[in-house]
Amino acid sequence: MSELMQIIRARRSTRAFRAELPPREQVMQLVEAAEWAPSGMGKFLWHFTVVYNAEKSLRLARAVAAATGRGEDYNFYGAPVNIVISYKRDEIHAFLDASAAIENLLLMATESGLGSCWINQIRDCCDDPAVRAILTEYGVPEDHIVICSAAVGYIEKETPAKPRKAGVVTVTE
Repeated sequence: MSELMQIIRARRSTRAFRAELPPREQVMQLVEAAEWAPSGMGKFLWHFTVVYNAEKSLRLARAVAAATGRGEDYNFYGAPVNIVISYKRDEIHAFLDASAAIENLLLMATESGLGSCWINQIRDCCDDPAVRAILTEYGVPEDHIVICSAAVGYIEKETPAKPRKAGVVTVTE
């Protein structure tokens, strides 16, 4: 099995992080991997906002929780880092491009020994006034919508692989 396939099969959604920050250089490697994802028509109209601060990440999580009714304990699983991927509003390739970018980011996290979890909740409430104020303060461009984010940090509790479903491939020759 190739090294890349091993990384793909090892990737998990971490839902329990340690509080300590990983080195900033390591986090920026994840962003670099995301930047190298394909982009429809080569537009690259995304923006990556790195919340490299546990208190600020928690502040954003609490605003998202209030806007979505997730409860006051919602905290991006305790991750000290959150990387927000936003895209220019109303662009046709926004969701596809950001999905490719976050997958690169998640795989790079696995390869570098960090845990990660794809977070979608910000997408649903990025225009809530309280959430938008924090996003703008943290550097998300005002003409962008949040597509997704990644909670990132050291793994506190390992996540076992879930079984894959059979019968999901059809080959036509």
